[in-house]
Amino acid sequence: MPHGDNSAPRKRVGLLGIGQAGLQHARAVAACGHLVASAAASGTTSPRLEAFRRAAPDAKIVIGIDALLADDSLDAIIAALPWDVGPRHLDDLLRHPKPVLLEKPIALDAASIARALCAPGAKSKNKMVGFNRRFYGTSARMRARLAEGGLKAVRVTISEDLTRQERAHGAAVLGHLMAFSSSHALDLVRHLLGELKIVRLYGHAERDVPFLSINGLLETRDGVPVLLTLNASDPSPAGISFVFADRTTWNLSPLEMLAVFDRYEVVELRPGSQIRRYMPHLRDMHDETADFKPGFVQQMAAFLAGDFGPGATPEDALAVQTMIEAMARAAHPGA
Repeated sequence: MPHGDNSAPRKRVGLLGIGQAGLQHARAVAACGHLVASAAASGTTSPRLEAFRRAAPDAKIVIGIDALLADDSLDAIIAALPWDVGPRHLDDLLRHPKPVLLEKPIALDAASIARALCAPGAKSKNKMVGFNRRFYGTSARMRARLAEGGLKAVRVTISEDLTRQERAHGAAVLGHLMAFSSSHALDLVRHLLGELKIVRLYGHAERDVPFLSINGLLETRDGVPVLLTLNASDPSPAGISFVFADRTTWNLSPLEMLAVFDRYEVVELRPGSQIRRYMPHLRDMHDETADFKPGFVQQMAAFLAGDFGPGATPEDALAVQTMIEAMARAAHPGA
């Protein structure tokens, strides 16, 4: 379990938002040996305060975002605001002189991100976007294998549970699920494979909800086909599968688990089943640890050390959102 470098100065961190994401970030700050010194909440009667105080007992609670941003005693800021609140403060967060870790979505459209990055006083070099899956050990292993070459094909399966998302975040989120949720997997795909070209995409507008399912073919710069299935409430196993010329398949499904398959095993006929089955043989398996929300401690350690490593930048967030909008246009011409 990481606990940071005891020789490094203890940093004072301010936290915008004390919901589930803010709580997990507070735990990560403590695990890295630093202090959540201040947190901004919407009021002193928030039902989340009790759980947050257990994670950050020394944090001073301030009301409102501006009060925390004006605190010069802080060394760094984490913006873990609700999905529809954070984007309204992107300009202020990018202009802030201190390092800022921004939870996504940082904006709901690519044009807003581009404008904020070009605005006077915007500073993106000390800003990180919370695509924490880049910090998974499974992702690092996958990058190392991809660097060896021999990739033949990729399958990306993303399923958005509309009912669960609406229950957790309100009906308005359904029109922005790709920016809010699908972007996690799409950023990891870009992180592992680089920029992707759209070959052919098909759109299906879901009935009664503002969500466009997208299925079709993308392609890497090296001409490797990437089959994408991004659907509403699809019960298929979600994840990313990589097929290599050495006849192995490396499977991130879920993204926190990496399974390597190297051949088939034949399951012969048996009482009660008269069908011979061919099952993939598991050669190796790697899981993320579950002491903390996966990737959060590693991401926090990199952010507070100022060495972002594989961390995402606001420019990366812009590239992902641009990709999302290009896919939507290609799958639904005229949309």
